[in-house]
Amino acid sequence: MHATKLPFSIWVQAIYLVVTSSKGISSVVMSRLLGVTQATAWRLGHAIRTMMDDRDGAPLSGIVEIDLKYLGDAPKHRRDGQKAKRGKETLKPRVLIAVQRDDRMRARVVPSEKAEDIRAALTDMVADSATAYSDKDQTFLNVIKTFGMGHETVVHSAKEFVRGEVHSNTADGIGSMLERARIGVWHRMSQQHLQRYIDEVGFRWNCRLKREHISKSGRRRRVITTIPLADMLLRLLKPAIGRQIRRTENFGFIVLPSSLPVVAG
Repeated sequence: MHATKLPFSIWVQAIYLVVTSSKGISSVVMSRLLGVTQATAWRLGHAIRTMMDDRDGAPLSGIVEIDLKYLGDAPKHRRDGQKAKRGKETLKPRVLIAVQRDDRMRARVVPSEKAEDIRAALTDMVADSATAYSDKDQTFLNVIKTFGMGHETVVHSAKEFVRGEVHSNTADGIGSMLERARIGVWHRMSQQHLQRYIDEVGFRWNCRLKREHISKSGRRRRVITTIPLADMLLRLLKPAIGRQIRRTENFGFIVLPSSLPVVAG
């Protein structure tokens, strides 16, 4: 918020709207609620998402589900009669999702499904002591072997989705959440800013609170809520200390490392 021209009350309201929304909020809706332009609301949303990243978080451990999500619409019918490309042959953005069983999640946009890109992302996201569960993707088989961690797979092509406790359904579900948020809220998530949208979904997931509820009849069920709003705000604002945002020539913005001096203009 350094050198911002917006009233502090606008920032507080924007933070409240983003943090308390269940699936995110579009810049069009935010601009109408705050009484600002859509461009201002867009920049506010991305500034808040920048505070939601988990770059300094501890690597995931224990049982970690891993999945590679191709984010975008299903292949459309081609007029020339040729078969539409699917999966690895498409130009859809790739998102590597890792979620610790019954705990935190982390996700990264990766340039491709090549082994070196997957390896670089997993090195930051998952501890070597973890046990990975995934589908039987050959890239996962090759890369995870180099980490020395345990690895169990299910074969989706053979209609095997669960084998005992081995599955990647939670990671698959997070991929579906990203797809629903894209379709129903943001509509378009450019490659340039995609990681910030993913960070918001991850922040919301990591603020979930699970508790066990026992009914009067003695039936047990798990209830998922969110941590208190005050705790969510503390978790959000902590990474903001020392960060500075500057506009770019194409009307976007970049986040400067806190170690760099402030440059006017």
